[in-house]
Amino acid sequence: MPKQPVVNRNKTTAPPPSQSTKIKYYVILNDGSSSGLAKARKIVPGAFLGRFPQGSRIQMGAFKNEAKANAFANQLRQQGMSASIYRP
Repeated sequence: MPKQPVVNRNKTTAPPPSQSTKIKYYVILNDGSSSGLAKARKIVPGAFLGRFPQGSRIQMGAFKNEAKANAFANQLRQQGMSASIYRP
């Protein structure tokens, strides 16, 4: 079972998914700009641009558990990020 994300001095780390888990929830930022990505990486160093049906978005984390995805998105919102959850 993946560990819950840890927020530490404005740095948030999402655990990497294991190979055996099926990801169902992606925490994304409603921004696809390079300046937004630079800001996102100050919070989550592993953030990256991904393609979603809504267009290019910044992926902050991936989870198989909805509650953990919601908790992580809420932590990002508390830091002023426009986080949402994408369910494929």
